[in-house]
Amino acid sequence: MGQEVDRQWWSEDTVAVVTGANKGIGLAIVRQLAKQGITVVLTARDANRAEQAIESLKSEGLDDRVVFHTLDVSREQSAHELAEWLRQTYGGIDILINNAATSSNEMGANFEDAISIMNTNYLGVKNVTKALLPLARNTPAGARIVVVSSRAGVLKNLGNNNQLKTTLSDREHITEDLVDRSVAAYLAESENGTWKEEDWPDMRKAGYAYPYRSYAVSKMAVNAYVSVLHNNTRLAAAGGKSKLINVFSCCPGHVDTDLSGHLGPRTVDQGADTPVWLALQSPKGGSGKFWADRTEIEF
Repeated sequence: MGQEVDRQWWSEDTVAVVTGANKGIGLAIVRQLAKQGITVVLTARDANRAEQAIESLKSEGLDDRVVFHTLDVSREQSAHELAEWLRQTYGGIDILINNAATSSNEMGANFEDAISIMNTNYLGVKNVTKALLPLARNTPAGARIVVVSSRAGVLKNLGNNNQLKTTLSDREHITEDLVDRSVAAYLAESENGTWKEEDWPDMRKAGYAYPYRSYAVSKMAVNAYVSVLHNNTRLAAAGGKSKLINVFSCCPGHVDTDLSGHLGPRTVDQGADTPVWLALQSPKGGSGKFWADRTEIEF
């Protein structure tokens, strides 16, 4: 499974960006990266909460390694504003951890909830990644992009939707357009009420109290998008047109956060462990794949 990892390659000049980082797993990721001496850009929509989060790091002497910049991942313009600030301030970045996410405990496929969740969890990942990808530094160790996803988005949870399973399982040939059309199909069925419960992921199968169906579909989409990013960056690098970029998605497990309703048995530090490990260690041969508990698992 490619468990060999890089030796320490980072330094105090290394720059990491973490989205949705004013609390929960995101803040734990920021803390763990800062403890490694890395400069961490903590991003969030709410400036007041973000400043409170940075204040909480003072007691650990980490606040001088962490800076805040506002970011609404659902707004493409906000992502570009962050990118321009990063370019002017640091010249580039080495690590991007897409952590920002939202959900609701909708019992079915409520259309308004579905739109909001996709805008943050799927389109948000695309907005930020596309805006920041040109800033990835060209180093021997390679830049790293990590998407905090979920086991809820694995393809076996698609139930009877065999056509979509087949489409998304061809990881070598998957395209962004295919992923976009899959999301659009779910949203269309949600809007017109034609969706079938057995055709789409259901987080109750993973032990949750609610289906969190739109959340699960959004995570299925980002898992697939990671394969798209991996394929595109490898093709560009092979053609001499780009730099080495390692791309991963991972499941933090069922963590005690606001998003889980504080029902998860894991601490936020435990939830942050695999995303940080992937960002720093980057297991050889692991780019484009899905990870949990530092182990590659099936999409």
